[in-house]
Amino acid sequence: MNAAMPHIAIDNVSKTFGSFAALQGITLDIPQGSFTTLLGPSGCGKTTLMRLIAGFDEPDGGEIRIDGVKVNGVPAFRRQTPLVFQEYALFPHMTVYENIAYGLKLQKTPREQIGRKMGEMLEMFGLTGLDNRLPKQLSGGQQQRVAFARALVMGQRVLLMDEPLSNLDAKMRVEVRSELRELQQRAGITAIFVTHDQDEALSLSDRIAVFDKGRIRQAGTPWEVYFKPDNAFVADFVGTANFIPGEVAGVEGTDVVVRCAPSLLRVDAGGRAFRPGDRVTLVVRPECISISAEEADGGVDAANSWSGEIVNSTFLGRLIRYRVRCGPLACIVDDADPSVRGFLRGAVRLRLDPGKIHVLPGEGGG
Repeated sequence: MNAAMPHIAIDNVSKTFGSFAALQGITLDIPQGSFTTLLGPSGCGKTTLMRLIAGFDEPDGGEIRIDGVKVNGVPAFRRQTPLVFQEYALFPHMTVYENIAYGLKLQKTPREQIGRKMGEMLEMFGLTGLDNRLPKQLSGGQQQRVAFARALVMGQRVLLMDEPLSNLDAKMRVEVRSELRELQQRAGITAIFVTHDQDEALSLSDRIAVFDKGRIRQAGTPWEVYFKPDNAFVADFVGTANFIPGEVAGVEGTDVVVRCAPSLLRVDAGGRAFRPGDRVTLVVRPECISISAEEADGGVDAANSWSGEIVNSTFLGRLIRYRVRCGPLACIVDDADPSVRGFLRGAVRLRLDPGKIHVLPGEGGG
């Protein structure tokens, strides 16, 4: 395969169900060996695209190519794109060994080859010594690993996963997703993962495609999607954000000076061209605002600095989340080091780093 060629290419793909447009002109390249997450709310089209890649459904328009070969019309069993669902669908009467080896036996693979392959899979997925157990004797995480091993035992280089961690408790989900990422990198497979969980998407992925109403609103690295969202939908869906409407008062080099309710803010334009009078929306993540007691911050430069009053606070263990009133605006601010000074109360000063403010054109951010 050409190194520059995507492993999976989705080109202007559309799919309708009756009058409902599930996918509208989706184009997405998935590189070899990458972990790509399809992220979005329920009903946005991400699972529909997964089923089209797997071959369970066919697109109404556009092409899907694997290794440069068009697979429209190719049945699922010939695509080598196994799909792991929310329900692991393990055979309850079969052992771990029998579940994983099922496909090999169906293909009448020689016993010696089965034994060698099974040894590799059991070791790769941390299942050595568990081969004689039944699914009911395994933890949720172990069952998940069996499902992954069974999907990949035939030597497939692509793994599709439709919310496979949703049945696990919160702590187990964190553990299993860490294992899953490590296994994917070790095996060098191309993984496509469907979820509506932003934390999963950010922690697992090389690239994230954010879906909304059958369209991709942004595709990029987790850092790009989180800190440089293309629009207000992505900024709001992926994490928490403050949206501050304003008007461009001036342009100074690569910065813009924005007039918003509390004061003027100097902001990096992010490569966009603005003119005085343009309406914009500033996107500021809660952890990108520093907070301190008003009296302790009196000597700090007032540029990009606001006085405010704490409305309420919430202790979240690793951080304290404040709601701060600054004139007509209410801002969410996260203090990521709550063990040092505990809770702040009353008057505070907020400092907004111009390099951590993202500016979107238009009121509401488009």
